[in-house]
Amino acid sequence: MGSPVPPSDLRPYESFVDWQDLSGLDRTVAVYGVGDNAVVVETTERREVRITAWLDHRTGQYVADFERRGAVTSGGHQLRVWAQTQAYPRCVGADVAGCLEAAILEVDRMPVY
Repeated sequence: MGSPVPPSDLRPYESFVDWQDLSGLDRTVAVYGVGDNAVVVETTERREVRITAWLDHRTGQYVADFERRGAVTSGGHQLRVWAQTQAYPRCVGADVAGCLEAAILEVDRMPVY
């Protein structure tokens, strides 16, 4: 994984979440930056969710894409893979930071089992 996402990269505006210690989030234990437009969120339920903010050129807005890390077995070997998930509602934002913040909040709020 990468290093923790700096707070300045996640929010260009005031937020109720303290990104330094993640206060204001109930189920999120870590947020890692994995690129300019992607983060991985780890939750208390041991979920790993990768969120990527894609620019929709038709609307000029960023749309979040959610993937969950899981395991599959192939040839007797267990492999860790990312697979798209529709477990979270659509999140859009005017910029990457706003889109990712909205998506992180949805992952934090949504218990998925």
